[in-house]
Amino acid sequence: MSSETPEEAVSYASGVFVARATDKVSDGFTDTYEFEVSQVFKGDVGSTTTVGTLANGNGCGTSYQVGDEYLLFVSRPYQVDAAWEGYACGPYTGVPFDIRSVTEKVYGPPHPPREAAPTAEISWQTRMTAGIPTPVLAVAGVVLVGLIGWSILVFRRRWSRGTHQR
Repeated sequence: MSSETPEEAVSYASGVFVARATDKVSDGFTDTYEFEVSQVFKGDVGSTTTVGTLANGNGCGTSYQVGDEYLLFVSRPYQVDAAWEGYACGPYTGVPFDIRSVTEKVYGPPHPPREAAPTAEISWQTRMTAGIPTPVLAVAGVVLVGLIGWSILVFRRRWSRGTHQR
C-alpha cells in the first residue's frame, strides 16, 4: 500500500534510527540482527538494539548486511523475538523521494541514542536455539519430560518395594 506523501510514508514507524548491523542469527524462520545505533529520529533506542525480520523475504521480511549502515524504519515486534521488527514494505509512496531529508523534516534533526534507553543484544538463548529447528526442540522437550517421568516412576517403585520388604 502506498502513502499519499513522503511525509506520511515516514511517519508510520514506531522507531526510526541510523545504525550499523554488527551481528546476525537465524532460526530459518526469523533472522535477528544486532545493531550499533548512531542516530535516533524516533523511539526510545539505546546504543545497541536488535531488529528481527521474517527470513528469506517472507511476507514483508527483509535482510541486512552485517557491517553496513542503514536508516531503519521499524515497528514494535509482532512476529519476532527482538526489540524491533524490520520490514521491507515501507516507507513507500509510489514515487522516489529523498528519505533522509523527509525524515529530518518530519522528526527534526537526529540525536544520539539515550544512555538511559533500553539496550538489546542477541541473547545466548537465541544463539543456542538459532541452529535448531523448532520441531526438533519440541520433540527433545517431550522426550526429556518423558524421561523425567519414567525416572520418577522407577524410583517410586523401587522405594515402595524397599519399604514393604522390611
